[in-house]
Amino acid sequence: MNVTISPEKLQAALNKDSEFRFHARYWDGALQLQFGEKLQVLRLRAGEVLGIDTTPLAGKKPAEVIISAPVDDWAQLLQPYPRPFYQDFYPASMHYGFELKGDPDYVWAYYAALRRAGQVLRNVASVEEV
Repeated sequence: MNVTISPEKLQAALNKDSEFRFHARYWDGALQLQFGEKLQVLRLRAGEVLGIDTTPLAGKKPAEVIISAPVDDWAQLLQPYPRPFYQDFYPASMHYGFELKGDPDYVWAYYAALRRAGQVLRNVASVEEV
């Protein structure tokens, strides 16, 4: 499996999404999405995605959240109608290979924003079998 996400499309989609912006409105920090070995790091200020780069986070600073999984697990979560426990990051972390790491105060305070980001990802991601 191969998961491809255009950083520009992801940034534009999240910034246009009123639900994501509402739930992330006080988040000044970073969200790292790790697809196997590839990653995208979203830099946030007041819930707006200012940019996306590939500089990895250590997950030790305040306001940093890391969501990681093998590519095959991401491919399952990004399906239009995912099978049970792949609909959301937390159940996917309990039953499959997803990990939620970083500042727990931000993981849980902004979990609604993370959930919405997952839903937005379904619209901008490209999943291909290799």
